[in-house]
Amino acid sequence: MHQSNIQCVLRAVTLAVVAVSAAPSNAENSDESLIEETIVRGSYLQSSEVSALRTPTPILDVPQSLSIVTSEEILRRGFTSVSDIIEYLPGVSMSQGEGHRDAVVFRGVRSTADFFIDGVRDDVQYYRPLYNLEQLEVLRGPNALLFGRGGTGGILNRVTKKANTGENFSQLTGYADSFGAGGLQGDVNIGLSDTVAFRVNAMAEGLDNHRDHYDGERVGINPTVRMLLSEATRLDVSYEYVDHERFIDRGIPTGSNGEPVERFDRVVFGDPDVNLTSLEAHIFIANLQHRFSDSMKGQITAFYGDYDKLYQNFYAASYSESNAPDVVTLDGYVDTTQR
Repeated sequence: MHQSNIQCVLRAVTLAVVAVSAAPSNAENSDESLIEETIVRGSYLQSSEVSALRTPTPILDVPQSLSIVTSEEILRRGFTSVSDIIEYLPGVSMSQGEGHRDAVVFRGVRSTADFFIDGVRDDVQYYRPLYNLEQLEVLRGPNALLFGRGGTGGILNRVTKKANTGENFSQLTGYADSFGAGGLQGDVNIGLSDTVAFRVNAMAEGLDNHRDHYDGERVGINPTVRMLLSEATRLDVSYEYVDHERFIDRGIPTGSNGEPVERFDRVVFGDPDVNLTSLEAHIFIANLQHRFSDSMKGQITAFYGDYDKLYQNFYAASYSESNAPDVVTLDGYVDTTQR
């Protein structure tokens, strides 16, 4: 009899525990039914495709070391030049470029020619702006099979912004630094119809820094048109104009220890009327794509560039700290590009 009473008590306690634990569960279910479902999508890679291979190739199928920097990341980090971007990427670095050009070192191989825009070669020596970039792609490693025998260390490909059909948006950004340099960039997209869109990117900037005589200015504009000729055919047409002029500062000489000579840290070795570079460029690109099936697509890209560039400078050619510590030998030259 006593044992039977104990069993009844235990059963009662068990039922009470179940009832208590079930009550919050019912409350939680009630609360969850009132919460609106939110779906968040994200990915680690910045882009699912790369166009540096001249075709939209999925990143997983690229057999090389690859870095991609998107326009969102360029804006978020405040990059204003290709040099700024390269500082954040592994396996590549920047050299001085004599103060008038992008000069990338791909895994120890210096190059001023392995530059591409939308998959076609753009090897004139100048500072490339970022205002019209959708993304910047850097491939590291030999690539002569795709880009010719000069492709030894890697390539840098700029993917420009294209017009988007069915969308209307605009964006204006600007920057300024403590030395007085600054710039403005604008981006406007207009969907004229379901099959035609127009987009224009533009920029203007003034250059300055802590060195005497250093200044410059650059303007650029890049209108693009997209036409959907059919459900499977698309045509993109782009024109870019760049006008750039700046003072050339080749820096100061180095001493016997290989370091810059501190006594010359505020001396500009050059003539403000002579040390300068100017560039006027007209770049036309047309890209026609046609999808034959879900697994087959063809494209034709036409490129025309007209460049007029002047580069002239004086620079510190030699210095002997032991023989003549107050004497620096200067040299200079003039170089032009017209093509």
